[in-house]
Amino acid sequence: MSIKKNEKTNDFFADVETDLKDLEQSDAVRQSKDLSNQLAVSRHRLDKLEMLTEITQSMNSTLNLTELLSDIVDSTIKLADMDRGFLMLNNRAGELKFRIARDSRQQNLGESDFEVSHTIIGEAADKGKPLFISDVDKNGRYKDQKSVLDLQLKTAVCLPLIRDDAVIGVIYTDASRLSIEIDEEDMPIFSAFAVQAAIAIENARLHGELILSKENLTRENLELKAVLSEKYEFSGIIGKSKPMMEIFSTIRKISPFDTTVMITGATGTGKELIARAIHFNGPRKTNQLVTINCGAMSPELLESELFGHKKGSFTGATSDKPGLFETASGGTLFLDEIGDMPLPLQVKLLRALQEGEIRRVGENTVRNVDVRVIAATNRDLSEDIKAGSFRQDLFYRLNVVPVSIPPLNERQEDILPLTLHFLEKYSSKMDKGETRIEPNAMKILLTNPWPGNVRELENTVERALALCGDSTTLSIAHFPQLNSGSALTGSADAGGALKPRMRVVEKQFIEEALAETGGKITKAAEILDVTRQHLHNKIKQYGLNNHKKK
Repeated sequence: MSIKKNEKTNDFFADVETDLKDLEQSDAVRQSKDLSNQLAVSRHRLDKLEMLTEITQSMNSTLNLTELLSDIVDSTIKLADMDRGFLMLNNRAGELKFRIARDSRQQNLGESDFEVSHTIIGEAADKGKPLFISDVDKNGRYKDQKSVLDLQLKTAVCLPLIRDDAVIGVIYTDASRLSIEIDEEDMPIFSAFAVQAAIAIENARLHGELILSKENLTRENLELKAVLSEKYEFSGIIGKSKPMMEIFSTIRKISPFDTTVMITGATGTGKELIARAIHFNGPRKTNQLVTINCGAMSPELLESELFGHKKGSFTGATSDKPGLFETASGGTLFLDEIGDMPLPLQVKLLRALQEGEIRRVGENTVRNVDVRVIAATNRDLSEDIKAGSFRQDLFYRLNVVPVSIPPLNERQEDILPLTLHFLEKYSSKMDKGETRIEPNAMKILLTNPWPGNVRELENTVERALALCGDSTTLSIAHFPQLNSGSALTGSADAGGALKPRMRVVEKQFIEEALAETGGKITKAAEILDVTRQHLHNKIKQYGLNNHKKK
C-alpha cells in the first residue's frame, strides 16, 4: 500500500511540475510579447523624435512666413498621420484668423472648403495644451456636432501655439479614419513640435516686421532726401545760399526745353555739374551727355573731335570717324571753356546751332544732327568780343539762358554743407567710418577765401582725410596749407569783410546746433561750448526766435 501511495504522490508532483512548467512558459511568452510591444512603442517614439528633428530643421531654414506656415501644416499632417489640416494665427486684435489649409498631398485648400469643429479649437486654445481625440464620432462631447457628422471625423489633433504664456495661434488636423500612428502618449512630442513651430512663426514675423521697418525707413529717407534736395541740393550740387537757390530754380525752369544755355563761373565752381543737372532733368536724359574741353586740344584736333572726319582727309585719318555732334545726337553736347575755341571753328559751330547741320572734315556731305548745346566758360566773353577773339553772333546764339555761378567766397553759407558732404564722401571711399571736424578747424575752413572754389575745398578735405591716419577727428593740424592767420588775413584784405563773414559763420553754427538738438537751447549751448544765456542773446541777435526753446 505504501508503494502505491508513493506512486500517487509522485504522479501528483509530476503533474504539478508540468503545470508549473506550462505556467512558466506562458509567463515567458507574455513577457516576450510585452517586451516586443515595449520595443515597438520605443521604436515608434524614436521614429517620431527623428521626424520631429527633421521638421524642426526644415522650419528653421526659412524666415518667409508664407512658406513657413505651409511647412508647419504639412509637417503636422505628416507627424500625426492625418488627412488634412489648417492653421490660424492671432491678428493685432487678438482674434484667431484663418491663414492656410493643406491636405496630405501638400495641396492648398480654401477656407470655405474646410469645415471644422470650433469647439475642439476653442478647448485647445483655452487649455493651452495639445488635444488628441480618437473616435470623434463616438465622443459624447463632439459626436452630435454638424461638422463631425458631415465629415464623418474619426481622429483629430489640435495644437495651441504659445509664446510668452499667450496663445498666438492653433494648428488643427483631422482624418475620417482612426489613426494607428499616434495616441495620447504621443502628445509630449506634439507639445515639443508646437513650441518649435511657435518660435519659428515668431521669428518669421519679427523678420518680416524688420524688413518692413527697413523698407519704411528707406522710403522715409528717400522722401527726406527728396525734400532736402529741393532745399539744399540739385542732382549732386550742394548749396543752400540764395544764389544757389536761384540757380536751382533756373534749372527746373529750363530743363524741359532744348534751349541753349551759357554757364559762366570761375574755375572750380562746378559748371559741369550744372550742365549735368540740366541734361538729366530734361527729356533727353535717356540719351547721351557728351562733354569736351575746347581749350584742351589743338584747333585741328578739336574740329575733328566735334565734327568728325573722312578717311584720308589728313595724316592719321585712317578711317571715317563720326564727331561728337553725331555721337550726342538726341542728347546733349557740353562745350566747356567755349571761350578758348578758335574763330574758324566758331563759324562751323554757329552753323550747327542755327541749321542743325554739320560736315565732317574732308567731306562735302551735310549731316543733320539733333543736339542740345550747353556751353561754359570762365572768361568774360564780352571783353573777348571787344577784342575780336569771340564772335558776337555766336555769343548771342549760346547765351539764350545765362547761368552765372558765383565764387565760393561769395556764398559762405554753402561752405559748411559742402565740407560735410565731402567729408562723408571721402570717409566712405577710404573706409574710415564716421569722421568729424573740430570746431576750430571748421572755422578756418569757413573763413578761408578759397580762390580755387569748390574744387579746392574738395581737394583740401580729401587731402586731410588721406593724411590723418587712424584719427576720426580732423583738427587744425590736418590742414597745414591753411592757418588761422592767412585765412583771417585773406578775409580782411578782401574789402574789410571779416566781421560780416564771421557773423555769417556764427549764425550758421547756431542754426546747425539748434537743428541738431530740435531747438533745445541747453543742449545746443553744450555743443557750441557757450553759456545758455549767451546763446539766448545770439538767437535774439540773429532773429532765430522761431526755434523751440527749452
